[in-house]
Amino acid sequence: MRTYLLLATALATAATLPPQDYHFTKNLAAGDRVEISNINGNIEVTRAAGRMAEVTVTKTVKKGDGTMVKAIMADGGNGMHVCTIYINHDPNRRSCDGGNNTTGLNSGFDVQMHYVVRVPAGAKLAVDDVNGNVTVTGGDADSKIKTVNGDVIFDGVGASLLETVNGKIVAIFGGATWQGTLSVQTVNGSVELTFPADLSADVSGGTVSGNINSIFPITIDQGFGPKSFKGRIGAGGRKLKIETVNGGIVLRKR
Repeated sequence: MRTYLLLATALATAATLPPQDYHFTKNLAAGDRVEISNINGNIEVTRAAGRMAEVTVTKTVKKGDGTMVKAIMADGGNGMHVCTIYINHDPNRRSCDGGNNTTGLNSGFDVQMHYVVRVPAGAKLAVDDVNGNVTVTGGDADSKIKTVNGDVIFDGVGASLLETVNGKIVAIFGGATWQGTLSVQTVNGSVELTFPADLSADVSGGTVSGNINSIFPITIDQGFGPKSFKGRIGAGGRKLKIETVNGGIVLRKR
């Protein structure tokens, strides 16, 4: 009987625990920034109905001590910074600053933090993830989106950085409103960008293992080959830089 009880206890401990939610809100003006920093888990961003920014984080403990992982909102500033932190080195940590690592935690430690974010119109957005897909819908101000292991999916008009390492980038732009340079970069993945038919931009890009296809006519300034290009779409102006290593590049019209 004792053996059965121990086995039942072990199985119960190994099972995934019920999800736990965190919820953060803050009134933001146009031009304020919403910043999200995550480690493991997908991030989904949509437009808020009013001026209230909302972030809901669902924690799912698959393996290890889930109490070592928290979501917090940093204090102060004209904006909102919500982040995932590990408190295994500092149980009293209350800041998004500082590193996160799993030193001292169980082997195979697996805690997922799923973010659902609503951003008011005109608010800037900065997203930094490590293991997870990032999806942004309705981005209308400057957006900087980064992950390491995951895809970046963007649908909006405002972005200056879309970046991943292991994943594809798919973006649909309702307009070309970025200032300076829009940088789109991955290493292991394809890049697919869709722009309005009246796009004007100075464009450059390259790939190592993949093809380049553009529906837009490109006036070439410095060569166009199967692996790299530099030229102008329309009248030029805004800069568009596209890079991948293992994947193709596709430019489409809406």
